[in-house]
Amino acid sequence: MEEERWTDADDARLTLHSMSDNHPVKLTIAIWEALDDHVAHFELLSAWVTPESLEQWGDFSEAAKSLHGEPLNVLGTIRQFEDAQDVAYVWLIRADPDSRPRMTSGPERVNIFAVFTWVWRPELGGWRLHATGKQLDPDRLPRSAPGQGPALDAVPA
Repeated sequence: MEEERWTDADDARLTLHSMSDNHPVKLTIAIWEALDDHVAHFELLSAWVTPESLEQWGDFSEAAKSLHGEPLNVLGTIRQFEDAQDVAYVWLIRADPDSRPRMTSGPERVNIFAVFTWVWRPELGGWRLHATGKQLDPDRLPRSAPGQGPALDAVPA
């Protein structure tokens, strides 16, 4: 009988399970999965982004195309600026092409593919995605509760 061992993937699953459904890491994974069929999930994707960025997303086909076929992982550690707790950054990192997409908590060296920039929008019910790509400065974001966001286990951005 082969002995089972705890793996990094088990750590990632446990970390993900402990997060609220409105946590930016879980939302990043949900958006990533919804982009697999962006036509069927258009309404859902539209609800998850900031109203100010909705036009730039279009029909979400460009976002879907940019992530399609890339072996990626979601880094399970949020980045935040100390004075901007209403902004969270989630990294999508390049993965080993032979591995399946997963969430990882680091601290291994990573090759950042894209940063999902989230803004806390309490009037909209929680976190909303504003952009993917490069990390955006909080001052360039549509913030309705500057500096006020739910407590996240984050590292400095």
